[in-house]
Amino acid sequence: MGIIGGGNLGSALAEGFLKSGVLRAEEIFVSDPEEEKLRKLARLSLQVTTDNRRLVEECDVVFIAVKPDRVESVLREVEDLSAGKLFVSVAAGVSTKFIEARTRARVIRAMPNICGSVLKMASAFSPGSRATKEDEEIVTRLLGSLGTTARVEERLMSAVTGISGSGPAFFFYLIKAVQEAGMELGLSREVAFKLAAQTARGAGEMALTSEEQIDELIRRVCTPRGTTIEGMKVLEERKVADAIREAIKAAARRAEELSR
Repeated sequence: MGIIGGGNLGSALAEGFLKSGVLRAEEIFVSDPEEEKLRKLARLSLQVTTDNRRLVEECDVVFIAVKPDRVESVLREVEDLSAGKLFVSVAAGVSTKFIEARTRARVIRAMPNICGSVLKMASAFSPGSRATKEDEEIVTRLLGSLGTTARVEERLMSAVTGISGSGPAFFFYLIKAVQEAGMELGLSREVAFKLAAQTARGAGEMALTSEEQIDELIRRVCTPRGTTIEGMKVLEERKVADAIREAIKAAARRAEELSR
């Protein structure tokens, strides 16, 4: 399995596949023009190269994890080697039709996030016109080993980008805000950070595993005349939910712009 692009997302995928046990180190091949990125990955005993053509020649499944504006040049470079290969693009806004028009590969478009490196990734994928059921099963197994994944219609991939592709940064932002509030109330930076991050982790785990709806979980914490309800009043007065929704929609709109 190859990954073209050893940046943040490509590295997260490689590290996650290795950590999950779905692939062995010798089964993961990463290419990137930057030697420093490859040196870091080589420390994990992964196969690395600066030669994209060599990677495609040796791999049956190839993740394209480069920036959207570099996808076309990468495809031109390896087009004559693409027949019989499965290309999985994780480049935001790049459609399966775009890749199919420039290669002979079977194509699946996916949107993972960097949380794959800790096996807590949220992702979704959409198969192209040439992708087979077996291809879908392969991608489900690979992405599913890193967290959770879902098959969606390709027209919804911009929404997925806004929620799970960009989402980690939004949650990091909220954790930072909670940490800073804790510090202003007298906690040390380290203690405030641990409390904020662990609370976010616990809330997410409860939301995923509880049989209760999210509104019911909120009500469980907001006891009448208690502490939480006072904080919730501030969030509602400041329209924090509206701001979060607009942030996700803005990220989705940008993903849509990149696809044009």
